[in-house]
Amino acid sequence: MWCNCLVSVKIKFSGTMGWLQLRDGVQRGNSGWSSGLEIGYSGVGNSVCDENVEFLHPGVMLEASFPFADGSVAAWGRRICKMGSWRGAKATRVDEDHFPLLQFPDEIIEKVIGFLTNPVDRNSTSLVCTRLKAIEGESRETVLISNCYAIQPGTLKSRFPNAKSITIKGKPRIVDFSLIPHAEVWGAYATPWVDLLKEHYRPIRHLKMKRMTISDSDIKRFVSACGYSLERLEFEKCSGFSTTGLQYIAGACRNLVVLNLSEADILQGDAPYWMTSLVNTASSLRVLDLYLTEVEDVEQSVLERLAKQCHTLRLCDALKINHVLPVVTAACETVRHLGIGLSFQNGDSPNQIAEALGRCKELEGISAVWDPDEVSAMMLMPVAARLKTLDLTYALLEQPELTDLLGACVNLEDLQCTDVIRDRGLLEVGTCCKKLRSLVVQQDAAGFVTQNGLTAVAKGCFLLEKIIIYAADMTNEALETLATNCPNLSDIRICLVQKYDGSHPVVELEGNSTLNLGVKALLMKCPKARRLALCFSRFGLTNVVITDEGMKHIGEYGGNLHIITLTNCGGSNAGLEYIAKGCNELRKLELRHCPFGDASMEALARGCKSLKQLWVQACQVELRGVRLLAQRPGLTVEIVEESNNDGDITPWQLIAYASVAPPRKDLPDNIDYVHEGYCKPLYCKNYLCPSTV
Repeated sequence: MWCNCLVSVKIKFSGTMGWLQLRDGVQRGNSGWSSGLEIGYSGVGNSVCDENVEFLHPGVMLEASFPFADGSVAAWGRRICKMGSWRGAKATRVDEDHFPLLQFPDEIIEKVIGFLTNPVDRNSTSLVCTRLKAIEGESRETVLISNCYAIQPGTLKSRFPNAKSITIKGKPRIVDFSLIPHAEVWGAYATPWVDLLKEHYRPIRHLKMKRMTISDSDIKRFVSACGYSLERLEFEKCSGFSTTGLQYIAGACRNLVVLNLSEADILQGDAPYWMTSLVNTASSLRVLDLYLTEVEDVEQSVLERLAKQCHTLRLCDALKINHVLPVVTAACETVRHLGIGLSFQNGDSPNQIAEALGRCKELEGISAVWDPDEVSAMMLMPVAARLKTLDLTYALLEQPELTDLLGACVNLEDLQCTDVIRDRGLLEVGTCCKKLRSLVVQQDAAGFVTQNGLTAVAKGCFLLEKIIIYAADMTNEALETLATNCPNLSDIRICLVQKYDGSHPVVELEGNSTLNLGVKALLMKCPKARRLALCFSRFGLTNVVITDEGMKHIGEYGGNLHIITLTNCGGSNAGLEYIAKGCNELRKLELRHCPFGDASMEALARGCKSLKQLWVQACQVELRGVRLLAQRPGLTVEIVEESNNDGDITPWQLIAYASVAPPRKDLPDNIDYVHEGYCKPLYCKNYLCPSTV
């Protein structure tokens, strides 16, 4: 029987579990409550009185009067918990007429939802019922579209009409490694999205496009309509535009605060001096990122003005600076992250530059240190103790200068370098860089690191959250040490490459000498792990570093993994079947040179309900496996044909992604859409991953 009684209600969204929860007004200790909004409403019975609503700060509890059977508010919370926390199965919708929370007016519910910043929480809220989905969509200002072909542009307008910050991603990540032939015509064209944005999102404040193909005309149309409100514009790893398009940005975006063009393929157009216009019009600019671009022809005075007003300034190698000293001097008051060339062919005094860097009191990041020598390392010493981020990927530092520099970086949190650092340098990192959270060690022809360097880092950098390392040798003991000492790891990428050095005899793994136990330890002792990459060079046709036993460990202990990348791993279809059954949170899977065939594709098609993206190259998948994947509802499957460029053979590959949109119409000639009647033979005559069973 329903009763009218005044009940204290707390409305809470759990950032950990991602559901909405109601409880009665009695707080039992600190258990069950996390940071978030607690809000209530005063009323009587079913009545709603807007004039009595008072919105207070988070943490303040108000009272609400609802007619509850048995006075149980917690029961409704458990019901929403069951319906809102969606794990791939079809959610059950709430009966809106019999749910007390929905007696709140839309304004109150929108206020509550507005305090949710975690996208998982917001997605879970939208699954409760149609009304909450509509309110959540209308109030969401930040939207991420992880695949530009996953939805049609019009869906963005209908679902999130008031978005102010939009991120759109295009081509697959693997294009960064030149693994897709003719990637320049793969697709991911920005034109339909630009047409939508200029018509319906004119007050947009932030637009980020990643790996998209953008033309100068796209940029012109977009900034002509939206440039006045734009504060952040990012074209990261994009292509198709030139300095002419950048001139349009400089002329129209007067309120721009952030301009990120890192790793973009920028063509030389009719406006080589676009940065002069930018610095004259965008006086509010604070971040300019031209990392790994080909921007040229910038006047010295423009660079000095940019250095004076930007707190983050990352320039490129192609940008030749006549005099470094005036730029560093201009940056003394504001710069926090500086990326410029420090070569000394221009006659600047190294001692003066060192003194100028020392006067940069806010400086905490250095990157893009091009062509330095021992003098360059010496000049960084005055600021080394303050640095939190250091990118030496393209620096030509060697021992002992590199070791001396790293020994002074006692506050370093993010280090990017190559294996030129060697084990000696990693030992210095483990000894001195106790605050390190991210370590990236890329591969270089002259470098060589082993498990000894990784062990040294693990024994000293207990706060490590991300590790990417290309090593010439690895052992279970090193991985177990890493797992034991660095339990906060969330991003683990171990790449084993075939390298040989006289100082370290590499013993090729044979028989039972696999890394299965090391991988098991990493997943067992690092519960925050969300990304795992295991990429190994082939050590013979009968030798594999991660066997089916190791794949079983991934399936058993990797339930929280979102992204998995495997190269030369596994022994049979059974290995991937373990992952399909156990990794319930898996969203992206990348497979290369693995002995997985049609049966494993069938396991993925039937399992892995959360899988959104799949890439397969040089495995044992044939036509039947491709068809099985294509039968999965909501999954689009495309085949990239084998390419033979003067003997350089790229095996055919499979790209699959979740989509609610029709098949795209901009497929290039070398890509086929897998439909119901697809029957093209896929056996690769030139290359096929050998079986390791």
